[in-house]
Amino acid sequence: MDILPIEDISKFNQITGKIKEKIENCDGLIRIVTHHDPDGLTAGSIMLKTLLRLNKNVQMTILEHLSKESVEELSKENDKMFIFCDMGSGQINLINHLQFNAVILDHHPPEVAETEIGNILQLNPHLFGANGAKEISASGVCYLIARLFEYYDLATVAVVGAIGDMQHLPFIGLNKYILNEARKYRYLSVIKDIVYNCYNLPISRSIYYSTQPYIRELDGIDKIKEILEELSINPEKKGITVAEKENLLEYFKRFNKNDDLIVDRYEINHKLNDAFYLSEVLNACGRKEMTSVGIGILLGDDECIRQGENLYKEYKDELIGELKNVKLTSMDNIEYFIGEKGKTGIISALMVKDKPVLGFNEQGEIYKVSSRGSKELVECGLNLSKAMVVSKEFGGDGGGHNIASGAAIQKNYLNEFLEKVNEIVGEQLKK
Repeated sequence: MDILPIEDISKFNQITGKIKEKIENCDGLIRIVTHHDPDGLTAGSIMLKTLLRLNKNVQMTILEHLSKESVEELSKENDKMFIFCDMGSGQINLINHLQFNAVILDHHPPEVAETEIGNILQLNPHLFGANGAKEISASGVCYLIARLFEYYDLATVAVVGAIGDMQHLPFIGLNKYILNEARKYRYLSVIKDIVYNCYNLPISRSIYYSTQPYIRELDGIDKIKEILEELSINPEKKGITVAEKENLLEYFKRFNKNDDLIVDRYEINHKLNDAFYLSEVLNACGRKEMTSVGIGILLGDDECIRQGENLYKEYKDELIGELKNVKLTSMDNIEYFIGEKGKTGIISALMVKDKPVLGFNEQGEIYKVSSRGSKELVECGLNLSKAMVVSKEFGGDGGGHNIASGAAIQKNYLNEFLEKVNEIVGEQLKK
């Protein structure tokens, strides 16, 4: 058997063995608590499938944010065993204080660098020398437990989660190990292709809906159809031939986007058999607050798949409409905009050039913040997780990864928060 690429494999084996035993010995209800994004949904579904196969009694709760209030609410039922997926490592002290019987399967920087605290077992890559921002996502962490029961088919779900968490450019570390394990057991194959071929849509609509890459010059469906007809490509056909692909790539040279257009496509054993497309559909389910549909899709339900594909189209129409209208305000070291709930994260990511971008959306007396950087900015010292932690000074809370992080602040502190983050990012990028 291949050896997992983990520095302290003995410590890893010890904690994963204890988690396996804890799950096997639980005779009562197990409650999965997971995040609403593609990585959280795939992580939760990996644990859901694992527990169902083990004939365990399971509930699932899907949250946008594991706040102090939500932890306290969950603690009212802490006679159950809890499994926190894609969250929990940043709230472990509170979870322990409220005497949870829990397993935490997370990839965000941990509050406590221990695998055991109270009645909690914590599996987090940061505790074993791996980087949770680029080497493994939460779905991968959950798969490391599922594979102990030899459920190797769930590796493909972990690949979808890693793609949803933007950890596939390229796959490295544990992500690459999981990808290769899926290939080894023939649950996944890789082909080089044009990115637009992965959607189950007419080619004109595939190009229009593509935001990875997002080509601003192609922001109208009629404009795209004209280009395709000029190239003698039927705008309504699904998929394109090799010759048509070459003609399209030649045309797109004027946008300097060719490197982004030829990608590795990951074909998986699912009814939505393209991993990238599946991650996009799951993202739409989360953003449209239809997370149960996302879980149904991952379980292979036909009606949920139909609903999910429609949600994907609705979400993309809304997102592209907002992309056309977004107005960035530039400061010395950051850029920001005020947007709508559910889209600020992706818009922030798409708008990043030479400065990190912060997207705000208003929720009552609070602004939710999505901050995004780039690999180049991170290499220059950017750490948005540390920058977002400053939200605690402004009536909120925040954290995440160096390249992508979130926060919440009191609305009346917006300008002060921006000035502070601008200052922090400036200091980081000077180093």
